[in-house]
Amino acid sequence: MAKIKKSARPETAIPTASMSDIAFLLLLFFMVSTVFVREKGIPVKMPKAESIEKIPRNHSATIYVNKNGVISIDDFAVLIPDVKYVMQKKLAEDFNVLTCFRTDKDTSYGIMSDILNQLREAQTLRVYFEAKLKR
Repeated sequence: MAKIKKSARPETAIPTASMSDIAFLLLLFFMVSTVFVREKGIPVKMPKAESIEKIPRNHSATIYVNKNGVISIDDFAVLIPDVKYVMQKKLAEDFNVLTCFRTDKDTSYGIMSDILNQLREAQTLRVYFEAKLKR
């Protein structure tokens, strides 16, 4: 029987010379195309304060109230009776939720009292009032 010689297989190599260029271009593309969303809320002129304490934003829900009585919770407009249900949902999602008020300095206290009563009914009792530092 005749012996058949197998021909040597050529080695395959993946060129890696341009791999760093491709990784850099992908990184640059994602850095340029990523959009960071900031809360817009409604425009309010916040009151001045003597001292300020930082609030952790990862466990907070912000309630905006302007001088006309328009209420917005985390950029969604709500009515006073709906505050309770929105905050109950947020409390169910995160037990450590903090409620932060950003109100106009000319907001009627009656609206604030109604919102605080809704928060009391929703059992969201950790409430902070935000202000600007007096300079």
